Amino acid sequence: VAAASVTVVLVGDIRLDGPVGRIALEEGEAAPVALVKDALAGDIVLGNLEQPLTRRGAPADKKFTFRAPPERASVLKACGFTALGLANNHVMDFGPEGLEDTWKALGAQGLPHLGSGPDAAAARQPLVLERNGLKVGLLALTSTFPKENWAGKARPGVAFSDLARVEGWVREAKKACDVLVVSFHGGTELATEPNEVQRAFARAAAAGGADAVVGHHPHVVQAAEVLGRTVVVHSVGNFLFESPAAGTEKSLVARLTLTKDGVSRAELVPIDTE
Repeated sequence: VAAASVTVVLVGDIRLDGPVGRIALEEGEAAPVALVKDALAGDIVLGNLEQPLTRRGAPADKKFTFRAPPERASVLKACGFTALGLANNHVMDFGPEGLEDTWKALGAQGLPHLGSGPDAAAARQPLVLERNGLKVGLLALTSTFPKENWAGKARPGVAFSDLARVEGWVREAKKACDVLVVSFHGGTELATEPNEVQRAFARAAAAGGADAVVGHHPHVVQAAEVLGRTVVVHSVGNFLFESPAAGTEKSLVARLTLTKDGVSRAELVPIDTE
């Protein structure tokens, strides 16, 4: 009997306003991903939602703040996503209200989320999904600022990747599942090489027993490597996200085939987000 296997598909940053929102409104909710449908086919499809879905809250004091109306969550569903990571530097752009509305909007579509929560302990809980008899754990953490976005003892926010504790958190998460995929939002924007924080994070996650680490935030593609038995893709780049800088249109869809022994196959599908 062949060992049960699960395909987990991971992509980078997603915004549902701007050009992507326009395409969804004008051409249909699944239109934004129509040309990459085959690459997105999988048992679990995880993206990084880089904005709150809200009409409430005051904008954060920063250069770029993003948000989209809550009803756009149906676009994520139509595009085939089965879970959304929220550990990033924009989901708190409209404060705790914006984050809460995002949870509600995703919940209304039956879409689980990870990487944020009402407090720090909840924010770093893995999401465990059972597919084909295999328990797949997903864990989302971010190293990005501002610090005010990080969930605290009794403060809602995103899961901060405290490097001294990542290995322990990953080890703990792994106990709850057969295989564990870690999503990491960090690195230097537009840098073509992973920085020391990304490398240290990947080493810590690998030491904790992660089967794969897939990163985003730089908006460009970065190196992939294998650390022991851990597959690491430092940055898959953007997905449904428009950046003005040249080079940001080149991106990857990471397709991982997992069995109880870990990653049996890793495929990186190059795409052009334009």
